[in-house]
Amino acid sequence: MICNIDFGTSKITTTLASGEIDNLEILDFSSVSTSGLKKGSIINIIDTSKAVEQSVNDLRTRNNIKIKDVFVSFSGESISSTNSMGVSTIRDKQVSYRDMQSAWNTSISMSVPKDKELIDVITSQFIIDGQSGIIDPRGMSGGRLEVSTHLIYCSINAVNNLKLCVEKINKLKIKKFFYNQLGSAESILSNNQKELGVCLIDLGAGTTDITVYKKGTIIFSKVLPYAGDFITESVALSLKIPSFHAEEIKMKYGSAIADDIQDEVLKLKGLDNNSEIEISKKALCEIIEHNLSIIIRNCMSTIEQNGLQDSVATGFVLSGGTANLENIVKLGEVISQKDFKIGSPEFSNIKNVDNLNKPQFAASLGMAKYCAEVDDKEFTFNRSKGIIGRTLEWLRSEM
Repeated sequence: MICNIDFGTSKITTTLASGEIDNLEILDFSSVSTSGLKKGSIINIIDTSKAVEQSVNDLRTRNNIKIKDVFVSFSGESISSTNSMGVSTIRDKQVSYRDMQSAWNTSISMSVPKDKELIDVITSQFIIDGQSGIIDPRGMSGGRLEVSTHLIYCSINAVNNLKLCVEKINKLKIKKFFYNQLGSAESILSNNQKELGVCLIDLGAGTTDITVYKKGTIIFSKVLPYAGDFITESVALSLKIPSFHAEEIKMKYGSAIADDIQDEVLKLKGLDNNSEIEISKKALCEIIEHNLSIIIRNCMSTIEQNGLQDSVATGFVLSGGTANLENIVKLGEVISQKDFKIGSPEFSNIKNVDNLNKPQFAASLGMAKYCAEVDDKEFTFNRSKGIIGRTLEWLRSEM
């Protein structure tokens, strides 16, 4: 049984799954709104804990089961990442687990700040005596072993707050933490996209998560501290309406391209909830287009500043709730002059997800599969492009 709790800025989502990796079944899914997080970080322990409790108890009650051990996935401003290299001498002229562990440990010790906690170690390749592109070096001959890794870490305070919500208050045991963008990639991106080069942009409520895949593995990740709420707040301020009304009309009437909208008058409640105001639908869409353009341009700047323009041959894939905005693909293509598409969870081997095939559920559904792979000892060294995702778990089990 796999249970994952995903901490989003606007909601806590718990997913329950069971079965083998190749035949994983989503048993149930509970999403509870919360105001306890901002930009992915906990700002109210009590509110967040109540949402976790309700989300988990929904699944307990509906499925008549006990839930004790959980995986936890999250994003937020506290998350950082870096690419690193580790090196080890091959002791007996044939690569052993011990040599691999030594190389991994070197890559970690050289790159993770002391005030951060390591969340994941993702291996892209091994190099033996200058020969690169090695997927699994075990048993191979050589004198020097190198490893290329992508390290994901976050502030110790962020981890401690999550532990407080899940373990101390809700009496659950956390098996492992994950960066939830890895779940989005698992559920949306194809192996071909990852191999040729693709950028996944997850537009949530509080954060925009950017990840780039090339040659089958993640090569870059970054969290920007603004997303759908940034647009909503601008709508609320500009039109002088409550934030919850702004969010509602943004998703109901909004468009990322104002010129494509036939104008009409929208009647809404004002700030005092008694008065009625009239606004132009086109004016609403102009606010949305302006602010969404800022987010997309900043995503493009991030790609350019890190020299990744040539690493996204297949273009950009959008996920997250904000990706549901009408004409968002068109706006992305106008700004970037690259291909854009909306990504939705697609699992041919996972059941009961027809009504969840939406961008906002990509991370939660993908994390179910990602967690199942981590839980499967046989999967440690058998993923499609090498020793990926299980590196940190294996290291901890061997220490």
